Amino acid sequence: MVQRAIMLLPLSALAPDGTQEIQILPRGWVKSARGTFLVDDQAVAEILQAFNARQNDIVVDYEHQTLSGAEAPAAGWITRLIDKGPDGLWAQVQWNERARQYIANREYRYLSPVILVRKSDQRAVALHSVGLTNTPAIDGMQPVAAKDSAEEDGNMDFLQKLAAKLGLADKSEAEVLEAVDKLVYAPKQAPAPAEMVAHKELLALMDLPETAGLSEAKAKVLALKNPSGYVRAEEFKTLQDKLAQKERDELVAEALRSGKVAPAQKSWAETYALKDPEGFRTYLASAPVVVPVQPAPKEAEEPARQPDEAQLLVNKMLGISPDSWKKYAE
Repeated sequence: MVQRAIMLLPLSALAPDGTQEIQILPRGWVKSARGTFLVDDQAVAEILQAFNARQNDIVVDYEHQTLSGAEAPAAGWITRLIDKGPDGLWAQVQWNERARQYIANREYRYLSPVILVRKSDQRAVALHSVGLTNTPAIDGMQPVAAKDSAEEDGNMDFLQKLAAKLGLADKSEAEVLEAVDKLVYAPKQAPAPAEMVAHKELLALMDLPETAGLSEAKAKVLALKNPSGYVRAEEFKTLQDKLAQKERDELVAEALRSGKVAPAQKSWAETYALKDPEGFRTYLASAPVVVPVQPAPKEAEEPARQPDEAQLLVNKMLGISPDSWKKYAE
C-alpha cells in the first residue's frame, strides 16, 4: 500500500536550451503537508529502480492536473534521475517553450514533486510526477525563476572587469575563465626546507645573523651553557685548531714511540693525523713495527702537570677553576 505526498523543492536557473537539473528530494526525513517520509539510500535505490523500469519519461505538469484525470498539458519531461548522495535525488528535465516563458515571467514560481510513500516504513519508493504551482505544499521554499536580465548584466559587467584586470579584454568568456582557473589552481611555490627555517629561527633566538657559520653557532651555544666563561667565535676557532694540533702531535708521538712510523715519515704522519685522526688511529692499530723499539730509560719523577694554552681555554669555557683542574688532572 502506498500514499501520495506532495512537496516543494527549489529549482535552479534555466539553461539556454531549456534543460536543467531539478532537486527532487533531499536526504533524510522530509516534512510535507501530507505527512513525513524517509529518503535514504534504500529509498533512492527503489525510486531509481522504478524509474529505470519504465520506458516513458515522467511528466512535469501544471497544478498537478495529471492527478485529476482532466486535460493535463505537459510543462516538461523528466528524462533522467540522478543520485547526488548527500545532496539528494535530482532530475534532468526538458522544459517546453510555454513553461519556459511562464518561468521567465515568474507566472509560475514553485516546483512540487509527487511521490509515492510506502506506509510500512514511511519510505519514498517512486516518483509519480512533478507540477508547477503557485500553492506549494511547503511554505517558505525558494521560488522557481530564471535569471533576470539585471543579474545577467551584472555578471557580464563583473566578467568584463575581471578580463581587463587580467589583460584579457579581447578574449572570450571561456578563455577568461580558463585563465582564472590557472591562477587559482597553479602549484604554490615550494616552502623553504624545514631544516633551513629552523636554522634561521635558531640563529635569531641566539641573536646571530642568518649568515652566521657553524663555529659561531657552537660558540654561542657554549656561551649560553656557561655565560661566565664566554669565548668569542675567533677564540673558539683558535681553540679548535690547537686541540686538533695537540691531538695530532700525541698520535704521531705514539706512532714514533711504538716504532710503527719511521722518523723519515713524521711529516706524512702529521699531515695524515691532522686531516683524519680516526683514520690514523685505525692505521696504527694494524700497522707493523718498522723501527726497532729501544726500552726507554727510567726517568725521574716528573713535576706536577701544568695546563697548556689550549687546556686553559677549555677550562675557561667550561668554568673549571685552576684548583679543580690541578686536583683531577692526573
